[in-house]
Amino acid sequence: MCSLVCSDRDESCSAWAKDGECTKSPDYMLKECPTSCGLCAPKCADLHVDCNHWGKEGQCADNAGFMNLHCPVTCGVCKGACKDVHDDCPGWAKEGECVSNPGHTLKACPFSCGVTTCKTGCADKNTTACAIWALEDECMKNPAMMLQDCAETCGVCSTVCEDKSKDCAQWAADGQCESNPDGMLTTCPQACGVCHELEKFYRGAIGDKDEL
Repeated sequence: MCSLVCSDRDESCSAWAKDGECTKSPDYMLKECPTSCGLCAPKCADLHVDCNHWGKEGQCADNAGFMNLHCPVTCGVCKGACKDVHDDCPGWAKEGECVSNPGHTLKACPFSCGVTTCKTGCADKNTTACAIWALEDECMKNPAMMLQDCAETCGVCSTVCEDKSKDCAQWAADGQCESNPDGMLTTCPQACGVCHELEKFYRGAIGDKDEL
């Protein structure tokens, strides 16, 4: 549904989404505000080597405005998720490419291929074993098993900014982003506009290009 360029196009998207416009005016909103409406989940990363240290000092709560933009992974705004990275993924999966060409398709299309660990987020079944197997290049040698069982280690997971509850839009409409920011900004970053702010921050940092 979304191509390579997938981000909010209007400064007001997060405010409109909080007002329930994604459901009131879906034809317009899903095109102009795909991130704020939950259609797209922008990739994100910690930008400072000190993020983990700052997080342990409680800065995610004490200095949320800065931390949620500069250290979104440490602060729980962004998490690993199974996301297809190519528009053709549904077609490839239907044609059996997940089985016949697992090295490419399982990694590019974990959602369409139904990667096992995607059902509970995106993680390794056994972190220690996966790390050891990866040292022996098993991600490439044995992709059919490794990309299913060691999704995080083998690079299947995408770290993205998205809501973690189906109730986020309703909570945001009820004003919870403002009344309960400690929980809402990490649980519902799309509905509360954090993902929108991340997109703007990244665009500004790289010279306001369209692609993130």
